[in-house]
Amino acid sequence: MTFDGTGKTIDLQGVAAFASLVELLAQELGVAAGRMQGQLPNGPDSFNQLLGEIDLNSQGFSRKLSLMAKPGAPLTLRFATKWGTERNANVAGGVTADYFLSATVEQIVPQGRALARYVEDIFAVQDRMVTLGYGNKLTGINVPASQLEAFERSEESMISTHIPKSDS
Repeated sequence: MTFDGTGKTIDLQGVAAFASLVELLAQELGVAAGRMQGQLPNGPDSFNQLLGEIDLNSQGFSRKLSLMAKPGAPLTLRFATKWGTERNANVAGGVTADYFLSATVEQIVPQGRALARYVEDIFAVQDRMVTLGYGNKLTGINVPASQLEAFERSEESMISTHIPKSDS
């Protein structure tokens, strides 16, 4: 702990644990950690707040995990998912969920790898939810037969063919 000049104490151990958690999650999720920033005390009614962001974008999905920590408050995880053309819109057009963990960041860090698996699970659910109501977009897609055949040839070992049994 150290003083910031205003007579308030900044928990440097907590800041280091938060940075460690964000880095560990990013590493486990296979992406680079996004921005991390802190709001340090600046007057009698201010507070410490740390924010870390991790972006996971693939397969037409834009996903953002935001971690927010304040002294004496639960760790907040905000999951936001957008899909397709919604990525250029506001987060309200996608699916957003907030989780409040009652444990401190320091208590969560040893279980960071498990938390990363839970993050993947939550985003998997959100990926399915964000596409609800867009089935009509899929019916309007026109893919030439030549492109389908080329894809099937390139993925031949991965494609299974089902031929129904005849009753005779």
